[in-house]
Amino acid sequence: MPGTPTDRSRQAQVPSSTVHFTPLTASPPRSLSPEEQLEQMNLLDDLMDDIGMGKFQKQLLVLCGLGWFADNMWLQVTQFEIQDKFIGILSSSMFLGMMFGAMFWGMLADSYGRKQAFNFTLIVTTIFGIASSFANSYWLLCLLIFFLGFGVGGNMPVDGALFLEFTPKKNQYLLTFLSIFFSFGAVATSLLGYFLLPPYSCETNVDGGCQGKGWRYMLLALGGVTLSMVVGRVILFRLEESPKFLLNNNRHAEAAMVLRRIFRINHKGPQSDAFDENIETLTTRFNNLSSEPSSAADSSDSDSSEPQPPSTRTARRATGDNRQRQEPPHGKYRGLFYRQRYQWGRKVNTAVDRLRPLLESKYRLSTILIWIIWALVAFAYTAFNVFYPKFLQEHGESGHQSLKQVYQDILIYTFAGVPGSVLATVMVEGRLGRRYTMAVSTLGTALATILFAVLTSHAAMTTFSAILSLLSTLNYAVLYSYTPEVFPSEIRGTACGVAAAMSRLAGIVSPLIVGVMLSI
Repeated sequence: MPGTPTDRSRQAQVPSSTVHFTPLTASPPRSLSPEEQLEQMNLLDDLMDDIGMGKFQKQLLVLCGLGWFADNMWLQVTQFEIQDKFIGILSSSMFLGMMFGAMFWGMLADSYGRKQAFNFTLIVTTIFGIASSFANSYWLLCLLIFFLGFGVGGNMPVDGALFLEFTPKKNQYLLTFLSIFFSFGAVATSLLGYFLLPPYSCETNVDGGCQGKGWRYMLLALGGVTLSMVVGRVILFRLEESPKFLLNNNRHAEAAMVLRRIFRINHKGPQSDAFDENIETLTTRFNNLSSEPSSAADSSDSDSSEPQPPSTRTARRATGDNRQRQEPPHGKYRGLFYRQRYQWGRKVNTAVDRLRPLLESKYRLSTILIWIIWALVAFAYTAFNVFYPKFLQEHGESGHQSLKQVYQDILIYTFAGVPGSVLATVMVEGRLGRRYTMAVSTLGTALATILFAVLTSHAAMTTFSAILSLLSTLNYAVLYSYTPEVFPSEIRGTACGVAAAMSRLAGIVSPLIVGVMLSI
């Protein structure tokens, strides 16, 4: 029997048990103090020293090197037989994608782990590399090359940071050794170009550019090479997540499992007592410290300073907080919109929070100087590399060189860069160190470029372009190893990604400016 009006009014005033329920929320875990973080990282360094440079690191060196190989391999594909101003647009499409890719993959590596970014960069590169070979218009090719660059852009910053975090401190100089793969990427592209481009390309310019299929075969071949790298990374090798990333995210038990697994890969014997003791400290003391709740004041401050999602507003209504207006019954789609907007706002805030430490007083000068160095070096290096084949073809001793001769000279140029990587590995550990090695190689590159431009004989151009290749590769090798060493592990991926993005930005502008200058 229905209740009386008085009963119904009482029921309306008394909320149900589900409305009264208020979930208990634990205080968020506190962050380790700077001293505790330093102690934790020192403990991790001791564990990595106990593990040593073994089978796991050597396999990782090759796989990270293949990422660097792919980076420079795809950079060379923008040198097609088309008009100078269009070469600039194609190259800029590549570098624009690489700029966004460097920032995206670097932040992804810091937020969600190195492992995912490490695998997906080459997968994206493979898909759009093969798709580019089927482009039926120049502008579609530029679009596909942009997405190709987006995948390529994450290879070097992510791979370099990952290798550094799995390597004992005394062996971290081997990061410069990865630049050997970078050099061989250019060599591989030059070899493919030597065999594929001259037979299937136009010797002279035609209206609208060359209509040969050499560039299609080139892109398809490079896509196949990159696909083989994906198989090696994803299927043949079991990559572990970076222990430093796991520790920075309070995942101490997982970090301990990773360290034990790497130890078993490198050593056949049992773990030492010191190793077990350090692992125990890592999984008990530091895990307990990072699990301690933060103070109530800290919690309230953080709660008040951050925007709250719709679920929090709903919980407030359920507990009697009537400051928020009730949503109408038809408002679920609007609520979905607000949730999506909130989530995107959080992502933007996270990205800004990742960038903010780079400009703190402790790192500001290093950050700005590194950005400037990356941008200026990339501007000059890109301008030379993009237009080098065209320059050789149009400025031979007889006025015009055959494509076969051009790509033979390019082959010499790329091979000359390989010793530069070896020299860099030796020189950074010598008396000059990293900074002075970069200074000497930069000065030498500038002098070689001037002499290449002034002297017109084929022998002189070949000689000084080879010297330029050696010194510029040496410079890049040191720069790529120096950058991640400057920043701590929690912002290393972002720092390397933004630095690489600065170089890509310079790479976007450089061919456009030089292309217009050459067409005047």
